[in-house]
Amino acid sequence: MFVKLKDKRLFEKIVDQIKDAALSGTLKVGDKLPSEPELARIFGVSRTAVREALRILELSGLVIIKKGNQGGCFIQEVSSNHKLIDYLSDHWRLGNVTLLHLTEARYWLESIVIDIVGQKATKRDYDSLRKSIDKAERLFREGKEREKIYQNFDFHVQLAQMTRNTILIDTLSAIFELFTYMLVKIKTTQRITYQTFKSHRDILQLLETGHVQRAKDLNRTHIKDISARLTKKYAREKNLPLLESHRQQYSEQEGSSHALGLERILK
Repeated sequence: MFVKLKDKRLFEKIVDQIKDAALSGTLKVGDKLPSEPELARIFGVSRTAVREALRILELSGLVIIKKGNQGGCFIQEVSSNHKLIDYLSDHWRLGNVTLLHLTEARYWLESIVIDIVGQKATKRDYDSLRKSIDKAERLFREGKEREKIYQNFDFHVQLAQMTRNTILIDTLSAIFELFTYMLVKIKTTQRITYQTFKSHRDILQLLETGHVQRAKDLNRTHIKDISARLTKKYAREKNLPLLESHRQQYSEQEGSSHALGLERILK
């Protein structure tokens, strides 16, 4: 079913082969992939390359990774936005989509979402948001960092779902998937985690009391904090000053005006 690989960026080739096998029907929903060591042997690569490929596949929604005695990596039914997730993931790796692009898109789309939620949300919707925050805090207390990150983004996914607009839901969910993938790699401090919980509770309270513009302003600050954290990590990895790391994340053909425009959003 699979063949050995010798090219650069081996994890991308692994992703392509597993995707092709799933699309052709060779792998079906519910099928369990071989273990990491076995996949490494089959593809003739390191376990690190296999692990990176599985993370990308999990991000795209094509597989789900379960722990425990009955755990493993399983093919699952792909969500409605999987093509958009693939698009963003692929172009992220190619450098055509940057952190600044994602932040700008998220900021404007979530502003639209909050406007709509202010008109459409019900008491049940707000109760669901409160339960999402409660669950994130419980996961944090239990030391489940990865699950906590996913749950924190679930707060924003639920906001999008309240619009009942499939385009907004799928687009923002895809953006959140990529942000989640990046944040999982960053060790967050307790201060940042508590600030996230507080921001979510404050946004919820503002929406419940009809202060939509204030909720949008607070969400803007929240997005700024997330992006600043990711940008600092990028700068450390590339050994660049922070402002230069903003600019370098754009390909040359985009021009500096985009970077400067987003810097205004992040101020």
